[in-house]
Amino acid sequence: MIDEKIVKQQRKYFPENLDLSQWENVEEELQILQEYPVSSIDTLEEFLFRWSELYMILQEQLAWRYIDMTRFADSEEKRKRYSDFFAGVFSRAEPYRMKLLEKYYDSPYRKSLEPERYENFDKIVASTIEMFREKNLPLEIKEKDISSEYGATIGSLTVNYGGKEYTLFQLTNLQQEPDRGVREDTWRLLMEKLETVHDKLEVLFDCLKEVRLPQAENAGFDNYRDFMHAKKNRFVYSVEDVCQFHDSVERVVVPFVAELNGKKCAELGVDSLRPWDTVVEPSGRVLKPFENMDEFIDKAVRVLAKVDPQFGLNLQKMKNSQLLDLENRKGKAPGGYNYPLDETGAPFIFMNATGTPANVRTMLHEAGHAMHSFSTVEERLITYRHTTHEAAELASMAMELLTMDYWDEYYRDSQELRIAKRDELVGTISFLPWCMTVDSFQQWIYTNPDHSARERDTMFATIFEKFNAGIDWSGLEKEKEIRWLLQPHIFTNPFYYIEYGIAQLGALAIYRNYRADKSKAVEDYKRFLRMGYSRPLDELYEAAGIRFDFSASYISELVDFVREEIESL
Repeated sequence: MIDEKIVKQQRKYFPENLDLSQWENVEEELQILQEYPVSSIDTLEEFLFRWSELYMILQEQLAWRYIDMTRFADSEEKRKRYSDFFAGVFSRAEPYRMKLLEKYYDSPYRKSLEPERYENFDKIVASTIEMFREKNLPLEIKEKDISSEYGATIGSLTVNYGGKEYTLFQLTNLQQEPDRGVREDTWRLLMEKLETVHDKLEVLFDCLKEVRLPQAENAGFDNYRDFMHAKKNRFVYSVEDVCQFHDSVERVVVPFVAELNGKKCAELGVDSLRPWDTVVEPSGRVLKPFENMDEFIDKAVRVLAKVDPQFGLNLQKMKNSQLLDLENRKGKAPGGYNYPLDETGAPFIFMNATGTPANVRTMLHEAGHAMHSFSTVEERLITYRHTTHEAAELASMAMELLTMDYWDEYYRDSQELRIAKRDELVGTISFLPWCMTVDSFQQWIYTNPDHSARERDTMFATIFEKFNAGIDWSGLEKEKEIRWLLQPHIFTNPFYYIEYGIAQLGALAIYRNYRADKSKAVEDYKRFLRMGYSRPLDELYEAAGIRFDFSASYISELVDFVREEIESL
């Protein structure tokens, strides 16, 4: 079992030796699908399964190129390989995909399919067809190409401190140092380095804005925010609901986080909590949960297996199959992700581990995504494998909390374990104001598109202060204004951020259920994972045993629960 590897799924409809990295071969198969005879309910389903398998193969071709590009972000050849495939194959297939979706949607047999199975699929297909504009394809290609420059720029930055060279992510490790002078020096050094690419990143973002705005206009939308809301299939909540979420967090969460920060300030014995004081442990302990990558992974396998044996086995298979790239290094893109490999039937996890408690949380977070990927591997409709982000992030954020009882694998000392658990809970609730900041900022950007870079930075600082929970930024006005440049999603995945906040609420609700009945909460979570995107988002949350609710009263319940959990530690 310890040596078990991922067994790649066999193609059912396409020869294993068919090279679908070449446009000529892809186009031929798409044309065959266009002509595929649909004369019954059974042949309609068979058509969908063939279409799904073809796109699973194409998605994996794109996936490996993206993975290679981020693993070696300083390689122009890797970037070009990804861009060429996206532009020359994947994007060129989009008009055909629309025709295939229309072929399904226009079929007289569609309405005879089982409603429970296909009603959500129909809604997704209808929205996809409605949102598609062929003239947006060149803009999307250009957007992908421009946004890839962000990772290359940030990933290549290094600084020298104490005679050592650090990437920006490695430098953040020193924010845990008990010596406040070290923390301040390294924080300022990071921000000074960011300032050296400030103008470049502002120009880069303006270039992205210039290719994003016309996409909304082409699709008949007044602004890019509303366009992206529709494009992301946010069927069960509105832009107004998101704004209510902002307000609820400002009213309920910000005061609680400010209270937590006030206590930390007192524990540190400082006059005010500065940006370089936010992650340090007041006791002076520097938690080092692992020393090397093998130890890091093996501990994660044991933790996951204690939640559910299959979870641990899945991660072990990924390790054995070289589907993990976890260690931070120069030239590697920032961030972390789980990328499903549809044809293989397993995902790939990428992150930038440097030996910190945050790495443990990231590993278990991405493992939650990975278990979601494994849980839907038998799903034959590709659309149902790729769930909406609000559900995807629920899988990952809930996994962080469901594993907490077993973090003694990483923290043998009971005091360190208590600190790690407390930091997780504090971090979970403290994330919400930042999430609202990022989403509010993007909403302003795209509903006020004629702004200058200077106005953009100023507005970010204004929004940041609205959700600031007691951190003292006096004398750091410039640093505050450019802090947004460190958030990759704004550059690479516009409007993919509020999902984290929605999922964070859901994860806390799952954890509350877990505290009441562990086995039932885990079974509900696994049922939710298996459903993929086969049902609407609110029903997926219901399957997980929780509510889909942004109200201040509901969030107050969860804040009270978090308060009790923190106090119990």
